[in-house]
Amino acid sequence: MKTIQCIAIWASAMAALMSYAETPILELTLEDCRQLVIQQNLEVQASKLGWKASKALYTGERQALWEPMLVLSADRESNERENNSERFVSQGVEDFSERNDIYRIAIEQPLITGGQVQLGYTLRDLNNNLREQRELEGPERDYEAFLGLVFTQPLLKNAGHGMAMSMIRMARAESEVAFQEWRRQIMQSLGSAEAAYWDLNIAQRRVQYREASVQVAEKILEDNRARLEAGRGGEAEVQQAEAGLALRQTQLLEARQNLDEASSRLKTFFAEAVRDGGFALRAVDEPDLTEVPESGPEIFEAALSVHPDMLLRKHRVEQERIRMNYARNQTLPDVNFQATYGYNGLGESSSEAFDKVEEGDFVSWSVGVQVRMPLGGGRRVRNEYESAKLRAEQGDLMLKSSEVALSNALSTSLRRVSNHHAQAMNYRRVAELNQTLLETELARLEAGQSDSRKVLDTEERLTEALESAASSLVRFVVAKIELELSAGILLTNREMDPMTQTVPTRVEPDREAHVAEPVPQTLPDQAEPQTTPERPIQFRPVSR
Repeated sequence: MKTIQCIAIWASAMAALMSYAETPILELTLEDCRQLVIQQNLEVQASKLGWKASKALYTGERQALWEPMLVLSADRESNERENNSERFVSQGVEDFSERNDIYRIAIEQPLITGGQVQLGYTLRDLNNNLREQRELEGPERDYEAFLGLVFTQPLLKNAGHGMAMSMIRMARAESEVAFQEWRRQIMQSLGSAEAAYWDLNIAQRRVQYREASVQVAEKILEDNRARLEAGRGGEAEVQQAEAGLALRQTQLLEARQNLDEASSRLKTFFAEAVRDGGFALRAVDEPDLTEVPESGPEIFEAALSVHPDMLLRKHRVEQERIRMNYARNQTLPDVNFQATYGYNGLGESSSEAFDKVEEGDFVSWSVGVQVRMPLGGGRRVRNEYESAKLRAEQGDLMLKSSEVALSNALSTSLRRVSNHHAQAMNYRRVAELNQTLLETELARLEAGQSDSRKVLDTEERLTEALESAASSLVRFVVAKIELELSAGILLTNREMDPMTQTVPTRVEPDREAHVAEPVPQTLPDQAEPQTTPERPIQFRPVSR
């Protein structure tokens, strides 16, 4: 009865293995995996769009600040009134009636000082009853024209280059934040994809070890049957070998299932490229145990300068400081200086009025200062400034907290890498010793000095040792990836960091006052990670 059950298990396992062997495999190198993540990962693409949207807003703020504004207006006014004695003497009519059309065109130019200058032309088409009442000859309408400049400059509130640049600096900092979020998403996706790649590698190794285990069990079963036929063995040893083979074939099926799951997990990082459901992936590259991680202080210094989270925190602090400086300026009184200078013209037609303006005989000018300030001391703006100052202090504390957390995380990651390296070396030695033991036991079995049970037990220990050695090696490689993620140097180490692929132009805040237009701080010219591999990525179906 036991023999029949073993045969049934063996037959079902073989049928499953034959079905699995028909699935085509697509070979994939680690570099191919990285390039596909950059090209196809949807989270990376979504984060990239967020950065581009933020960069577009920054570009718009830069252009809007210096963009001249065209102002057009047309007004019609109607007025009817009785004149008092003074107006009667002045105008000569008891009742005054007018219908005027006023047209204006002007160009406004913002200034780096926070003010603006406006060059405008105003034409007033005057139609009233004065000419008719005073019996003047000519048309019933007068045209008044004025061409001049209007200069407005805040003296306290909203005054200065810094206030004029506040919105641009905020947009630039926000774009830097979005850029670092994109870098962080690339780094996390690459790190997770590489870890999934090595999970696929260990799954492949387990399948290989289980296949070798099945071959050993098949050889032992074949030898036991031959001994039984020759009268040198018993039925019990054949049944024991059959049970051992069936168990190993079941373990092989489980390993195959784990391999399929690892392949599917890796596909999720670049689903668009391998969306054909009939293909499985095979990791071509092998993990390396020879690399030694850098020392802690060097990694920490590198992390402070390139880690996306640290740079993101710094840009957040920059934003809060910009808000604090703006809120502090808003607590000042609103004092504006305004000056006008221009020429007047009067004629019986619009062209005649403009000609008089060109002659420049009638000049008008004015200067003045306007002060606006809250009688209660500006409670709202002062509270807003206090809130902005506290948020800036909060940002500084959060940045320092992040540095402490980063230092602790790096120390833990370095110890983990060191421990996994030692474990991998020990497991490799254990596997080598068990390989020697199996070879010795097989030789003893061939000489009739051992039995199937000892050989199968020794082979099982070898398989477990090989799997442990492979797993420890992959854990070491994954631990190094986690260390690179903790330090933020994963992209730099792979030469895929968009922040280092070009040399961006950076302008310090205290230098921006010397330029007419702000120079972008890395954003419009930031490079994208290299997405074209050195060779085309071609998946080649092969048999298992």
